[in-house]
Amino acid sequence: ARSRVRPKGRGRRIAHVAAVGAASARARVATCCMGAKNCAGNRTPDAPQNRPGVGRAPNGGTAASSKRVRDHAPTSVRDVSGLNDIPAISPDTVIEYITDVEGNWEYVINFVSRSRILYWTGEPRGVWGPGDLAIRPEGILVFGGDAPDKGPGDIRFVKTITKLKIQHPSQVFIILGNRDLMKMRFLAELAEGNENLDSPWLPTWEKEPKTFSAFLEKQKLVKNRISKLKWMLECNMGCQDHTFSTRKDELAHLNGTATDQDVLHSYTDSVDPKGRDPWMLEFLRAGLIALVLKDTLFVHGGLQDESAGHVPGQDIAYTNVRQWVHELNAWKRQELANFESKPQWRVGPDGKLTRGGAGLIEYGTPGAGKKTVIYCNPFDNGNPVKRTEKVRRFLDSSGIKCMISGHQPHGQMPTIVRHMESGLLVITADTSRSDAKGSKVFNPLNNRGLAISVLRIQGELVEVEGVTNDGRSHGCTLNRLDMSKDAMPDALVGRQLVNHAWVKTVVKEKDEQKVMVALGRGFNVSVEAMSIQRACMNLKSEYRTGDNFLVKVREIEASQLLEAWKTVEDCPEEDLDASMSRGIPRSRSLRFGEQALAQFDQAETYIFAFNGVFMKPDTELGERIVRNVNRIIARKKRVVFITNDSTMSRDKFFRRIIDDYQINALQQQHSESSLEEAAMAGTRSSNGGASGGSPQNFVQAAQRLSVVTTAYMCAWYCKQHGRIKKPFVIAHGTGLLEELRLAGITDYFATVDEEGKPKKEFSEPVSAVNIQNIVQQAPDVDAIIVGWDHRLSALTIAVAENFVRWNEELWTETGGKEGCRLPIITCSSDLGGIVGRTTKDYAVERFQDRKVRTIGNGMMVAAICRRAGLERIPIDVGKPSQMFLEQLRRDPQYGGLGVNFGGAVVVGDNLQTDVKMANQSGMRSLLVLSGVTSREMVDQEDRPDYTPTWVLDSLADLFPP
Repeated sequence: ARSRVRPKGRGRRIAHVAAVGAASARARVATCCMGAKNCAGNRTPDAPQNRPGVGRAPNGGTAASSKRVRDHAPTSVRDVSGLNDIPAISPDTVIEYITDVEGNWEYVINFVSRSRILYWTGEPRGVWGPGDLAIRPEGILVFGGDAPDKGPGDIRFVKTITKLKIQHPSQVFIILGNRDLMKMRFLAELAEGNENLDSPWLPTWEKEPKTFSAFLEKQKLVKNRISKLKWMLECNMGCQDHTFSTRKDELAHLNGTATDQDVLHSYTDSVDPKGRDPWMLEFLRAGLIALVLKDTLFVHGGLQDESAGHVPGQDIAYTNVRQWVHELNAWKRQELANFESKPQWRVGPDGKLTRGGAGLIEYGTPGAGKKTVIYCNPFDNGNPVKRTEKVRRFLDSSGIKCMISGHQPHGQMPTIVRHMESGLLVITADTSRSDAKGSKVFNPLNNRGLAISVLRIQGELVEVEGVTNDGRSHGCTLNRLDMSKDAMPDALVGRQLVNHAWVKTVVKEKDEQKVMVALGRGFNVSVEAMSIQRACMNLKSEYRTGDNFLVKVREIEASQLLEAWKTVEDCPEEDLDASMSRGIPRSRSLRFGEQALAQFDQAETYIFAFNGVFMKPDTELGERIVRNVNRIIARKKRVVFITNDSTMSRDKFFRRIIDDYQINALQQQHSESSLEEAAMAGTRSSNGGASGGSPQNFVQAAQRLSVVTTAYMCAWYCKQHGRIKKPFVIAHGTGLLEELRLAGITDYFATVDEEGKPKKEFSEPVSAVNIQNIVQQAPDVDAIIVGWDHRLSALTIAVAENFVRWNEELWTETGGKEGCRLPIITCSSDLGGIVGRTTKDYAVERFQDRKVRTIGNGMMVAAICRRAGLERIPIDVGKPSQMFLEQLRRDPQYGGLGVNFGGAVVVGDNLQTDVKMANQSGMRSLLVLSGVTSREMVDQEDRPDYTPTWVLDSLADLFPP
């Protein structure tokens, strides 16, 4: 069973992390590895002493202790029978996965402290850990590859996991990564005299690789083996400029002192087949390229069409996953044997230098192209994507239900990608870029911070649990075989949102559970904590199946629709290494040229934010804009017009479009089924919910499929809510009232009469008597609706405030028997807008030809909410709110427009509303500079949510003359 019992003294062992950090600060202080009084003292056999990894004696011991070390040395990997035999896996078996340690020893200590299968036994071993690493009988550990390179823990981790593998060969499995295989290069390239070679091995995938000579010149170094090692680590092995120094630090931790020569020997001797302690070679001997445990495939990088079933040197394409894995690992063993027999440079048949194992070395690099499972980028522009149909079929035909890999970092916890068609789970678990701002005091290459995640499998379940870099616990449990058994909110994990972000895990904030979603864009990962309701509403349609993900409007609170917090985690080029080699751009181009126009023309739906985009129709500019829109319609494209102007009903807005602007909106070719559904939905709305009605009024149906106003959105929300019968409506004109009546809400109390004229009582001065007189006209108001009121007065704000406060006070006093928490609904959150421009002959000369600005709906509702107090958050139904997006996407039979966001472009003038709405929903955007946004504002904006796809001065310039 899942025993959580730990060995005694666990607290002491967890505290060892701090001790290791303290030891790191004393890199040059003489430290005996095992706590002995001197380096020749008695130690646990596997604790290297004098220059670990340098090859002075077995396991690094001194001459005086070499016999004692040999007497107790563990068996070599080569002497273990059944080294990688697959064990029987029972329902009690617990498989845990750790990957991309990259020399971060503190991370290993933290991982063990959270593990259910690993623990420390025996006495503390100083910088080697709180004891000897052990594994429980029911456990299986899989290491996913990339053991060294970015921390002073290479030697300790490699030796520790290799020793555990030798002790428990059928419980510990090692997958080889690109960083591991690259170490085979050292023996030939750093051999005595080879520093004078013009390196015969340069990264073929780099357009301009830095040569050894160029490196020496830049670093002002002399040509020798040590300089060449530094060049290799920094310029063509995917390491960093600190890797040499972190290895030197580790040697100093283990021995007390270390020289550059010691660092050189630690690399070359570690892979020398004739060496006395080839600890890295032992790791490579134990490792596999791929592993199948029951129905789960493990590889380091991933699987593509070209690599699925491919074995280097063989023409056959294997269709059985297990047979393919067997052959791939057999090829690896042969390549490694070739390396061990001929590790040095020699002249090949083609007259070029070669060496044993050259094919295996290349298989771990981009030089292998798409035929490698090691150096494989499973992302698109930094964001995970589903596997191709060919890969899915390849895995499904052999009963593989789960594929787990590392290699490519994507935030603080593993990323799970569900495949709804087959049930396949693809998990990318590299978290080496959890926190780029993590403390560099003890490890200058530490980019993990405090974040840690453990991935485990038991029975049908896959579990992820851990801690974020700010200390929050997270976790989820998924059924690997039947996703319908997943409980909420865990069932959201592995599903994709309309903006292409993936739900990664579940976090608990105060008393509320939220999901963490992450979106990769080039070399950055945007992470957001999102409410369960908002996540459900944002799911892509293919991931929105099942009743679990249906959200009732009446159950949504305003706070659940807000962003809880958002961070951007940077992921530099050396970690998202394959992206650029695949030609993926770092950021989107904002220039609107011929290529952009071709991409723009591929869309199926164009959503036009009206104000700021369309000019007066009787001007030359206005005519050109209309002509371009009609040209789009003539190409059999769909157009939708939206506005945050709550004074406009849909009917008034639509007639303005077709009559005043002469836009051919009625010539759109909607499907007959969509028109019928829209007509039926309109009938249900107008008669208060009765079914039936004539679907013949296709003009009105076309209207419902072509325009959205916030007046309609407000009425739609109130109807969906179901409990709002008598709202207090702050409005200008008749737009809001018309839409409320169409929704069956007729008993409203408004600041205007039925003709849209302001009621006299709301223009009176603020006084206690006037407030009371107005409230007593409608004491049973059950909601506040805030539209854009051109004549908003202090008295109106005071009336709204007292409606809210008095009901809240009564609710508290009576324990909920009377009063209520009145919902506040705003038609938009726009803080302001442009209502026109001053003329070029304006009387005040210095203010001629300038934009005329005014406050917006958002400022009005903010005034009411702040006066009402109680931290009231309004329900926003305008763009770019979640409610507005829901209306655009919802199927026409349920009153929506049925827009496919993946094929839509938003054309607008506002970064905060139009562009943000597009980015939040996965739509592309064209920003025009004819409204509230200037070129300078675009140039200064660097937030992904506010970055448009394209920028154009005016919609009039869309098509060439």
